[in-house]
Amino acid sequence: MFHRFLLLACFCISGFAGSAQVVTECPRNIGFESGSFFNWICSMGEISQTGPMAPANNPRPAVISLNTSGPVAGTHTLIPRSASATDYYGQFSTNSPNGSDYVVQLGNECNGRGAERISYTITVPSNVENYSIIFNYAVVFESPTHDYDEQPKFTARVFDVASNNSTACGSFEFVASGGLPGFAVSPFESRRLCGGGGGGGGGGNNPPQGPVPVLYKDWSPVLVNLSEYLGRTIRLEFTTNDCSLGGHFGYAYIDFDENCSIPVTGNITCPGIQSLTLRTLPGFYGYRWYNAETSEFLGSGDSVVISPVPPVGTRIAIELMPYPGLGCQQTLYTTIGGMSMNIIDPPPDCISVDITDISLKVGNSSDLTYTYWTDPLATRPLLNPRRVTVTGTYYIRGRSSSGCVEIRPVRVLIIPVPPIVQTRVLQAVHPVTVDITTAFLHNENMRYSYWADRDTTRRIPDPTRVGRKGTYYIKSMTASNCVSITPILVDIIIPDYVIPNMFSPNGDGVNDQLTVLINSAVQVKHFKIFNRWGDVVYITTDINNYWTGFRDTSNVPVGVYYWVLEGILEFKKYLRSGYVTLVR
Repeated sequence: MFHRFLLLACFCISGFAGSAQVVTECPRNIGFESGSFFNWICSMGEISQTGPMAPANNPRPAVISLNTSGPVAGTHTLIPRSASATDYYGQFSTNSPNGSDYVVQLGNECNGRGAERISYTITVPSNVENYSIIFNYAVVFESPTHDYDEQPKFTARVFDVASNNSTACGSFEFVASGGLPGFAVSPFESRRLCGGGGGGGGGGNNPPQGPVPVLYKDWSPVLVNLSEYLGRTIRLEFTTNDCSLGGHFGYAYIDFDENCSIPVTGNITCPGIQSLTLRTLPGFYGYRWYNAETSEFLGSGDSVVISPVPPVGTRIAIELMPYPGLGCQQTLYTTIGGMSMNIIDPPPDCISVDITDISLKVGNSSDLTYTYWTDPLATRPLLNPRRVTVTGTYYIRGRSSSGCVEIRPVRVLIIPVPPIVQTRVLQAVHPVTVDITTAFLHNENMRYSYWADRDTTRRIPDPTRVGRKGTYYIKSMTASNCVSITPILVDIIIPDYVIPNMFSPNGDGVNDQLTVLINSAVQVKHFKIFNRWGDVVYITTDINNYWTGFRDTSNVPVGVYYWVLEGILEFKKYLRSGYVTLVR
């Protein structure tokens, strides 16, 4: 069973006034929809050790220490949506109830006093009337009979950054030792996939009592109403930890809605509609719907059917009553409105555009669901609206839960990166070099960089003085960071061969390699370097694999070395030799 310690589970606001709910865009990737932890901070660490094996000076109560780590595999885990994925212990779906593509599993089944955290810092917009964040969570952990501070737990915090204090009604903590509602006992014991043994439920001042139960709480929503924090900075923080004796695990699933409007839907009417079904968040202890103007009672569930339809402009209130001790009572308002939909054209892109992006629907009712089409009558579906690659006009059909429909155009503009037009052949006779930067027409709206490989990992040190034959690459980038890579050929004619008589492999970036340039018609068999005693210190069949002054893994001493280049030229043996001085 669970003990509870709550700083309250939602913002303690007795009433929330507002007009009809409209889509308010959430902070970028707050719901992990990019399939990454972009904008999130990931940390990991441990809870201090307690119990008979702990050092005598370890603190009590046990404390958690964390360091920023970036995402750690198996600890901060992104789980893609799946038709069949379930949690082993709770047998509930790991898909978030909000239908999103990804959720995060924070923690794992490994015990060993591990602790982990994810956090997100946002500035609440100051130019909106209403702003809320909805997250869903599910919890799984073992429940040994340890002392309270030693137990596995899951903690959610909402901080006002200016004061660094938890906001009123914005935080809660589940601890494995008492009686919280909504939790159930798993039919399965721990699988012990990793970590220590765990054994029975003993620890602290409690003796072992046999197998330890695994407890779980299925997905539950939390509404964090930030409307009185407009213009202020808020930090969201979620933490899980194992028990402090090191034998029992705890983990949680977390996801956020990508719509930051107040969660009441179904308020849109249009000609021919006989009734409206208003809905709000499920999972509260009780609900009370009423007409905000007449106080007429309308219903007591997470949804209510209203018939006949009230006049446009009628305000409807819904009281959300949490389970005892699990948060603040709130009153939300919605206004009955007519059907209206606007679509914002997406910015141009060089590759593709996602017209399902919620930012294109900001200002519309949050009650609308959308489908995507290639014709104005919405008879031909657009196969991949998340990746539109062709310039043109497409159509978005919005439908309210009451059945009202509108179709609006959306204009997509795909602007490919302008190609490079080479204006001259890059050819020279050694020792003359060529200037790659002047070999094409420059576009004043583009940025150019010059590289020795297609993956653009090795910059050309001086693209204005290239003295080696080969294929180089020009990277073109637009102001919106669209990129094109263009290969360009450089032909440096070597009459016979060019090998310097001195080089200095000392790591200063100058003459660190013994460069070998030969006529391109020579088929190289090998290139050897000998010391003064005739020992081979270096051999290669790749003439571009330059010597760096090593014999195997050791630096050779300074001195004079003899080289031999052997190959075939025009079906005849090709042999050249000479001396090089190595200095450091």
